[in-house]
Amino acid sequence: AIGADLFGQEWEETLTHNELALTLVRTLEDFMTDIEQFLDDFMVKKSVDAIASASVIFYVRCLLLKAENHSSVKVGCFNDNAKALERMSGDIKIMRDYFEELVPNMPALGRIIEQEFEILETIHECMSIAAELTDSEASDFIIVLHKKLRDVSLTQHVAGDIWHLVAPTKERQIWELVKSMEAELLQVAPPDEGGDRHRYDRSVVPGLRLDEVAAKLYIDSKRKRPIKAGALEIIVSNWKMNLTNDEPNA
Repeated sequence: AIGADLFGQEWEETLTHNELALTLVRTLEDFMTDIEQFLDDFMVKKSVDAIASASVIFYVRCLLLKAENHSSVKVGCFNDNAKALERMSGDIKIMRDYFEELVPNMPALGRIIEQEFEILETIHECMSIAAELTDSEASDFIIVLHKKLRDVSLTQHVAGDIWHLVAPTKERQIWELVKSMEAELLQVAPPDEGGDRHRYDRSVVPGLRLDEVAAKLYIDSKRKRPIKAGALEIIVSNWKMNLTNDEPNA
């Protein structure tokens, strides 16, 4: 499965032409052939919007699961951070190029691509900062990350995982940085009450929101993080009821 192999040693060292991303795109192309055959233009366009969002969330979730399963607090999970980041750049380009080729026939898709792929570019830049491969300021990109998550505890967890992947000895520092920015983050992007406003909105498909997917992952997480007690409890408090109500039989 693609998800199991993404960000692994073979992905980093052997699959030099981003073969996993290409496999994902070919799978999407096959799926597109089916939906174009059986759905009308309106439904096709709506489906492609959802597929673009799902593709990005799938990629981010695989990355966060990689951090979840990496236990070392001293050594990053990649043999060569620069090479891994190069692989990520290639993956992102392949996925984005696929959707951008559809824009001439679906102009509104361009806006979706910009919105969705911004999080991948942000995560890539944060990893580059953690790996000391760029002079960018972490705080600038934490703000962008928080705009997508709108929950300071989630932002702390995701930022911590990003640093844990490439520079685990600095994970606590990034937690403290996000905490020190809390007032600014709340002003820039106030919380949306754990997704309450979307709960009964039929246009919002469960599983296509990054904050929701991240919350589920962290509620089930077993990884020990260099954080103060209570950080996870905040996520549980904010999200448990909302995620329960999203279950199919709710």
